[in-house]
Amino acid sequence: MVALLGLALASPALTADFAADDHLHRVISRDDTSIDGMPSRPLDLFVFADGNPDHARRLRDEGVYPWWTDLEIKLAFLRPVTSATHAADHALWPDNATAMLVHNLVWLVLALGVVWLFYRRFAEGRWIAVLALGLYAIDDARGPVVGWIANRNALVCLVLAVPVLLAHDRWRRDGWARGRWVGPPLLAVALLAGEAALAIVAYLAAHALWLDRGPVRDRVLALAPYAAVVIVWRVVYELLGYGVTGSGIYLDPGADPAAFAAAAAVRVPLLLLGQLGLPWSDLASLYPLMGAGVMTTMVAIAVAVLVAIALACARLLRVDPVSRFFATGMVLAAIPVASTFPADRLLGFVGLGAMGLVAQLLAAAMRRRDLLGVAWPRRAAAMVIVTAMVLTHVAMAPVFLVMRSRSMVTINFFLDRADAGVPSGPNISDKTVIIAAAPNDAFASYILVMRAARRQVRPAHLYWLANGSSPVTIERAGDRVLRVTPEGGFLRYEIDRMLRTPARRFTPGETIALTGLIIEIESVTADGRPRSVLARFDRPLDDPSLVWRRWHKATYVPYVPPAMGASETLPAADLLKMLEEKE
Repeated sequence: MVALLGLALASPALTADFAADDHLHRVISRDDTSIDGMPSRPLDLFVFADGNPDHARRLRDEGVYPWWTDLEIKLAFLRPVTSATHAADHALWPDNATAMLVHNLVWLVLALGVVWLFYRRFAEGRWIAVLALGLYAIDDARGPVVGWIANRNALVCLVLAVPVLLAHDRWRRDGWARGRWVGPPLLAVALLAGEAALAIVAYLAAHALWLDRGPVRDRVLALAPYAAVVIVWRVVYELLGYGVTGSGIYLDPGADPAAFAAAAAVRVPLLLLGQLGLPWSDLASLYPLMGAGVMTTMVAIAVAVLVAIALACARLLRVDPVSRFFATGMVLAAIPVASTFPADRLLGFVGLGAMGLVAQLLAAAMRRRDLLGVAWPRRAAAMVIVTAMVLTHVAMAPVFLVMRSRSMVTINFFLDRADAGVPSGPNISDKTVIIAAAPNDAFASYILVMRAARRQVRPAHLYWLANGSSPVTIERAGDRVLRVTPEGGFLRYEIDRMLRTPARRFTPGETIALTGLIIEIESVTADGRPRSVLARFDRPLDDPSLVWRRWHKATYVPYVPPAMGASETLPAADLLKMLEEKE
C-alpha cells in the first residue's frame, strides 16, 4: 500500500511528453538520424559526444554544438541494458511518450520493491522498514526520475544493484554460501545499466564497516570480488572508447582526480542538503548566476544543516550500527554522483541511506527519546531537527512529488517556446539562423534535435554567438564583422561548460571556421577563456540568407545587428524570471 501511494503520487508524470534528451534518443535510434555527424546508435543511446573530432566538427557546423566546443569532447556512457529498454520502446511505440512513461512507472514499482527488501533486511523492526519505505516512496526526488524518459537508467540501476547488497548480506550474516558467487555477477550487470550502479559499492563498504561481524581480514577479502568487477568494468569501459573528456561539467574521477575532488567538495554537501532538506540540489547550477558569493553561502548553509542533523543523530549513531550503516552509505553514495552537476534525479542511491536514517531518527523520537540525547537542551535541539524532518519528508514531500513528477513538462515548455521563436516554414531549410546570445547551450542546441525527432523542417545551420548567462555586448566592427564581448568572458559559469572545460585554453588569433562564418579569438582572459571574439561573415549581415534572433523573456525574437561603429548590450537571460513567464 505504501509503494502504491508513491506510485500514485508520481503518476502525474504521465501528462509529460518527450523532452530534451528524449528527442536525442528518438533521433539516434533511427537508421538515418538526418543530422550530419550524428551516427545511428539504437542500442547505444547514451553517447552524447563520441570523441571523434570529425563528428564534433560537423555537429558544430550544423549547430547542434556551439562554436567553442572542444573537438575532442567525449561524453560517452556505456549503458546497454538501459538502452535495450529504450530500444523496446522505440520498436513498439516510437511516437508515444505516454507509453514510455508508463514503462518508467513499471521500473519505479520494481525499484520500490527492491527498496522494500533493502529496508526489511536492515531496518530494526518491520514498522521502521515500512516507515523508511514510505519516506523513500513519497520523496519528491523520485519525481524528476520517473517523469523523464531519458533518465530511466537511474531506476534500472537501482533495481539491478540493490540485490547485489542483499545477496552479499545473506552470505556474510546468514551464511548463504551462494551469495558469494551471486553478488559480483549482479554488480557487473548493474554497471551495464549505468554508472550510477557504482553507488552500491558505497553500501558494500558501509556494510563491511558496521554490519559484517567477521574478522577485518575476512571483511576486506569479501569485498575483493566486487573491486575486481569494478576494475575490469573500468578497463573494458575505456578500451571500448567510453568515458568523459573535455567537459567542464561532467568529470571523470579516474582521469582527473584533483578536479573531481575540488568539484565534489562543493557538490556533495549540496546533494546531501537536497536529499535531507531543502532547497533542491537542482538549483545549484543557478547559484553562480545569482551573485558572486551565493554558491559559497549555499555550501556553508548545506554544511551547517548537515552538521545539525549529524548532532541530532549523534547518540543514535553511537549506539546503533544500522544507523551508522545508513549514514555511511548515504554519504559515500553521494561521491560518485558528484561527477556531474547536482540534481535530485541522481539521488536514488543516496536516498536509500538517507530515508533509512531519517526513519531510525523518527522511530527514536517516538519510542526511545534517550537516543536523541540525555541532557534536556540536546534532546530539545534534536526534536527541532525531528520536527523539520517530519515537515520536509512527511508533510511537504508528497505535494512536491506530484509537482516534480511533471518537472519535464516545464522544461519542455521552455524548449518549445525557444523553438517557436525560430522560423519553421519551408523556406527556412536553406537559411542560417544566427542567435546573438542564447540563454545557454540547451536553448539552442536542442532546437535542431527536436525538429529532427519530429521530422520538421529545420535551418541549414543554427549558430549562437554567445551564451547569455551574463550581459553580452555586440559591436559592429566592420561591414561583415561583429565583435562579441560577454561580461566576464566566455565560459564564465559552469552552466556554459558542458562541451568545453576552461582547462582547454584559447589563444588570441585562433579561428573556428563554420559555414559562412569564421569566429576569431580577439582576446582572452587570464585563464585562457575568450574575452572577446570577432564574428566574420562571408556575406552582408542583412543578406536574406541570414535569419537573426535574440532572446527576449522566454523566446527568440527578430534581431537587427547594430549599425556600423555602434554597439548594443543585450541583458543576461534571467532563467528564474522565465518561471514567471510560464505563469
